[in-house]
Amino acid sequence: MNLKFDSRAFSLLAVQKACHRFSNVASFEVAIEESPSATTISVSVSPLVEKSAEGLTYLERRLRNEVLDQQLREQIRSQTEGVRNLILSHAFSKTGLIAGADTPASL
Repeated sequence: MNLKFDSRAFSLLAVQKACHRFSNVASFEVAIEESPSATTISVSVSPLVEKSAEGLTYLERRLRNEVLDQQLREQIRSQTEGVRNLILSHAFSKTGLIAGADTPASL
């Protein structure tokens, strides 16, 4: 089974993460195909055990949903990076691991 994803809509990382999520049921070969009009991420899917046509369709649908999920996770991670870093820096500033102006360098 071969699937294609438009690289303008999905990142290579999102596709790779989605494939990894299903590595217990199939093996995957991921390639980038470039043409003058578009760049496509091509995925060749080989089930580890033989599947019926319905089973292959189900696997394809699950994989496509997982690619979308991973892409959205990437976008959310990017959009919330500043807030996440602020929370982490605040949390670590209270531990004494980072010496600041009001924190002694060694205890």
